[in-house]
Amino acid sequence: MSLRDRLRRLRREGSSEGGPPTASLGADVERSTGLPRELHDASAAEGSWKARHSWFDRSARHGEFELNEVESVVGSDLALLTGDDSLADLDLEEAVYLDTETTGLSGGAGTYVFLVGLGRFEQRGADSGFECWQGFLHGPGDEAALLAECARRIADSSGVVSFFGKSFDRHRLEDKMRLCGVEPPFEGVPHLDLYHPCRRLYREAYTDGRLKTMERELCGVMREDDLPGSQAPAAWFDFLGDRPHQLEGVFRHNLDDVLSLVTLAAHLGRSSVGCRASGETLPGCEVTRSLGLARSLDGAGDRQGALHWMDRALEQGAVPRRALELERAHYLRLGGRSEDAILAYRALVGGGEDVCSVPALLELAKLLEHHSKRPADALECCLAAAALIDRNHTGAEYRRLKQDLDKRSARLKARA
Repeated sequence: MSLRDRLRRLRREGSSEGGPPTASLGADVERSTGLPRELHDASAAEGSWKARHSWFDRSARHGEFELNEVESVVGSDLALLTGDDSLADLDLEEAVYLDTETTGLSGGAGTYVFLVGLGRFEQRGADSGFECWQGFLHGPGDEAALLAECARRIADSSGVVSFFGKSFDRHRLEDKMRLCGVEPPFEGVPHLDLYHPCRRLYREAYTDGRLKTMERELCGVMREDDLPGSQAPAAWFDFLGDRPHQLEGVFRHNLDDVLSLVTLAAHLGRSSVGCRASGETLPGCEVTRSLGLARSLDGAGDRQGALHWMDRALEQGAVPRRALELERAHYLRLGGRSEDAILAYRALVGGGEDVCSVPALLELAKLLEHHSKRPADALECCLAAAALIDRNHTGAEYRRLKQDLDKRSARLKARA
């Protein structure tokens, strides 16, 4: 019997025993009729809703990571990679991990959020684990009640973790909540959107920045028979029309998304350390991670830290090498190490002619004029740049460099 067949049999046996399902990390997408399985009814003042509860031990693995690895996250890494200082103190064990399934990409009354996955670490008596609550919109009439329960759960957390959620999931929920008279819970709540730090660290390493790509490359998550999110709306509409539907596939897809948020947060929160809490090397491209950390630190004004990670990237074989050496020289200049920057720019100028030559000559001219007080040498750099600029630059970049070059050359010639 193949591994896939054994997993299918275990899922069937587990569902027949009752109780919350355990990890379901991929399954063949079959059609069924009626309500999805294992939905529980709940109600509040706003009305009733249906939800599925999935429970996982803290040590459960999703891909190559255990869920409890979020315990070892370095909060300052999350703040650095997002540019949001409030995330340095985000308690990932008290946060909710949010993923939604909707009927369309636009907002407004015509779009329904028909499945909301909210995961959170919970304590059940002596047991500590991770629960994924999946609120399901059984029909349009239950919308206000379901959204009110979502708002309560989010407001009761330390923050939100999502993937592209700041641009999509949050706004779809806010739109629908306002239309249904539910107060949105997001204002003032820390929100860690993993999409942007993933792109910052790994966009140059992989073909795209999708969640499926990042979870595979960074956390070892391999989905089998996954129902694409683009097919989720059709599954819900089939359900509403009493036709055979694929909502079980939608529930599994949504659950995998939520679990991947946990493991990706655990990965990104160890970026500067470079290893997991166990001591294993952190998966993913080390070179682009070093570059991402360097640029994040530069953006935060920490030029010495940026220089450290840029040197690491160059040692690891980062390319294009001359462009990165030019970037490194900028870090030296902005960090106040003018003499070292002059040497770095001179090395670039003497290393051949390419698109880095003119910017290096112009930066060198600035330092020679203002730091070294050698206007004649600065003018010589400008004349050398003028001889190269037409051969190596075009468009907006040409106009920007030419304007700087002409202005600087005129001033230096006047001084001479």
